[in-house]
Amino acid sequence: MNTIVSRSILALPWVLAVFIFAWLVIQRFPPSGVVVFDIPFDGSSAWMDPFLPAERTTSPGAQPEGWRGQRILQDPVYSAARLPGVYEDVRVTVEFRPIRQPLIELGLLRDEASLSYEFQPLWFGPLEDGWTESEGSGRHGYIRNGESPEILGSSNYQRLALWHASATEAIMSDASAEPVRTDVSLRGSHDFWFLPSGNAIDVSFELQDSNRKQGRETVVFQLWRGGELMRLDAAGIGGSRDMRMGEVFTKSLRWQDLSPGVYRLQFIADDDVFIRSVTTPNRRWVIGPRLSFGDIVGYKDGIQPGLAWTNSRHIVFETLHAEGLQTVQVGDAAIKVQRTHDTYEFDRTDNDIVPQKVVAPAGDIRIIGDGWFALSPDRFFAPEPRRVTASMDPDREGIRAILTPYRRPEPLGDGWYRQTLTFRIDPGSDHMRLSVSAPGLLTRAGAVDIRRVTLEYRRAAVSWEDWWRILRSEAVNAWRRLFIYAT
Repeated sequence: MNTIVSRSILALPWVLAVFIFAWLVIQRFPPSGVVVFDIPFDGSSAWMDPFLPAERTTSPGAQPEGWRGQRILQDPVYSAARLPGVYEDVRVTVEFRPIRQPLIELGLLRDEASLSYEFQPLWFGPLEDGWTESEGSGRHGYIRNGESPEILGSSNYQRLALWHASATEAIMSDASAEPVRTDVSLRGSHDFWFLPSGNAIDVSFELQDSNRKQGRETVVFQLWRGGELMRLDAAGIGGSRDMRMGEVFTKSLRWQDLSPGVYRLQFIADDDVFIRSVTTPNRRWVIGPRLSFGDIVGYKDGIQPGLAWTNSRHIVFETLHAEGLQTVQVGDAAIKVQRTHDTYEFDRTDNDIVPQKVVAPAGDIRIIGDGWFALSPDRFFAPEPRRVTASMDPDREGIRAILTPYRRPEPLGDGWYRQTLTFRIDPGSDHMRLSVSAPGLLTRAGAVDIRRVTLEYRRAAVSWEDWWRILRSEAVNAWRRLFIYAT
């Protein structure tokens, strides 16, 4: 008897080791293709980190109100999750509670160099009451109670909004016209939106480099229709070795035989490059959602005010220079830009669809809106519906439908909700980085509470024969790595 007990005790570590090995293998190579981690968000999991930076959150664990998890107080915040193997996608289920925060998004890092995230809708409070989830014209979204689902397929953009979706393209064009020159000072990259005139887009830019860096700058022009890149062009500019402004250079572009529709001309350059004028016979063209007025130092004397007309209702202003401190007019409203590098927000929630005049008397200011900007009122058109933002009030702004893949989360009681989002996974990565975006959270004195996250990793199921083949292959690879390390 003692012999049996002794042998059992000696065998116990081996049995335990076999179980641990089997568990690890099944986690990394589950025959079903699915592995699930249910994580109480209290900092105890080895599979997902708490959100950081710490100054924007509470410490994970027990919270003063009696629940366990982590509270987000300022956005954005970031977390990382370790991948248990090679999987195709992950379903992220979050139990959360929004406090005075109308919009929340969850994102997965796609490009580490540019810190570009793929964000998806997690929560939009205004859609909880008075709106119906609907399908219409092959599109998903939400419509005001009593509205026809067909509005989701409309190309009348004044009463539509977009949130991570696209709208039915507006098929429009104009007759031929004479070229019109618009003097302006725009700094850096911009998106120009055109309607063809006479089945063509014909535009000339006067460009100037500030020569802050030695060597020539390259500016790129990309013509898009929807998600299709139709044309590509580039030009070299600058290259002077002194520190004076470079010579003004004209770049002319012409594309003919274009069918009616909306075309986006993407101008890609760094902030050392200025657009000094735009000359085009195209009758309708706008810029957006970014409009950056620059100065004219080294180009000509005086000050060139920034002037535009916009349908944006939620606008952010910022200047990087003392010369850009000013009072900006938007319609009858005045926004005082009093400090450099600070952002100043303007919100307009009436239902007037007439574009409002924007005047920046000193120029030298960066503007980002949820709509579009025309440099002359007769040029204005809306190439797309406005984007949903955390400041949008759809009811007061006359929005009748919102195109979005968003699904209402499941209510859990006491203000808690459960939402599930699916992301594709990079097969070459051993971790994924997540971000929660809740714009304006700090200024609202709001919060986003997270108490549980479930990560469900998925790939195609395999047969037992394939599973053993993969297991043998991984064992051989592990032995080789061990041999290389030992030698």
